[in-house]
Amino acid sequence: MIDFCILGSGIAGSTVANLLSKKYSVHVFDKARGPGGRSANKRFKNNLSFDHGVQYISPKSKLFTKYINKLNKIKILKKWDDNHLDFTFEKKSLSTKYIGRRANNDIVKYNLKNIKQSFASPIEKISFKKPKNSTYKFNKI
Repeated sequence: MIDFCILGSGIAGSTVANLLSKKYSVHVFDKARGPGGRSANKRFKNNLSFDHGVQYISPKSKLFTKYINKLNKIKILKKWDDNHLDFTFEKKSLSTKYIGRRANNDIVKYNLKNIKQSFASPIEKISFKKPKNSTYKFNKI
């Protein structure tokens, strides 16, 4: 039995799935061919690939910074020390930026390890049918 279904395998969906999987059974569904959402990576022949969407991760909160530092320490992420130009064409180098070791969906792949996943699965309809003679108990997570 599945306790939770997560729709979308991006950074948010994979993080929620990872946290829930510590106590519950979780299954992640995504319409794409692989994990990542806006942190996806497209592969070409001869081991060439490119990231699209997320350029880098720049944590601001203490809790997220702690998590990113852990991923850096276990070599899921690495620091990106290059300058970044945004659409204002101003160099921004004040905060520490991180990227995936191989691709920017590395954080998602790490979050989803050992979690059941289904890709190329567009959701067309969601319906809920309450079983007869059932009661529901909601727990805080």
